[in-house]
Amino acid sequence: MTIEQVIDDVFRKEGDRYAEPPEIDQPTGAGGIILPTLSEYLGRPATLAELKALAVDTARPIVRWKLSQLANRAGLDRITFEPLRLQAIDMAYNSGEGLAIRWLQRVLRVARSSKMDAPTIAALTNADQWLVNQALIGARLQMIDMSTNPGGSVDKKFEEGLENRALTFSLLEVP
Repeated sequence: MTIEQVIDDVFRKEGDRYAEPPEIDQPTGAGGIILPTLSEYLGRPATLAELKALAVDTARPIVRWKLSQLANRAGLDRITFEPLRLQAIDMAYNSGEGLAIRWLQRVLRVARSSKMDAPTIAALTNADQWLVNQALIGARLQMIDMSTNPGGSVDKKFEEGLENRALTFSLLEVP
């Protein structure tokens, strides 16, 4: 998977049009862009009309910028195995960078700091990153199950889509 494929998937997974609550938890433009993200991208407060007006072609550069920003700011760009790096970036886009890193740290069995710190990088360097990628998928599925169970933070109706999203990063060869 390439970054362009991840961007394409963002639109498939997050939607290619404006949606407002209660369909989702907050007003969301194409590519899952929310008002704070659009405002940050524009460098000024964005309006709901601007968010509603986003189409795939106008939202695509914003999604690319946001993915790059997440990778750089969170240190996910330090992951050398591209499939794992892209999965971690996608997870950060969907769930937040701190949560994505904490689940990666659980997989690596290092202290959970929510940062790509020295112990995390060392554990990654010394691990089979193909296996880490597959383990992170399992961890994401566990996180999704926990968050969509009764009392969880995510509506159960999103469970199947979130699971499918995580599984798109699998590298297993299945006949």
